Amino acid sequence: MGSEEAPAPLGSPIGWDDLSSEEKTALKRINRGPDHVISQSVGERLIALGLAVERPHGIGISRRGRELVIAALLRAREGSGTELDDSQS
Repeated sequence: MGSEEAPAPLGSPIGWDDLSSEEKTALKRINRGPDHVISQSVGERLIALGLAVERPHGIGISRRGRELVIAALLRAREGSGTELDDSQS
């Protein structure tokens, strides 16, 4: 009772195809480093999903988020049909 914790990420694993194109783009951008700005609402959603974390200088990618991006990049490289074109912007 009375214990306040940050909300836990959703229980079921989030897949790449569960994300909107805006969320995918934001996740790929923050995977590249801290200099990328993303919208607050998308950042909050990625944090809630456990794919990003709040850092002193903004939102950064979490380990889970990085693993998701890397898996998507590898699938695209292997030609499995996952599109990552929007990351080129």
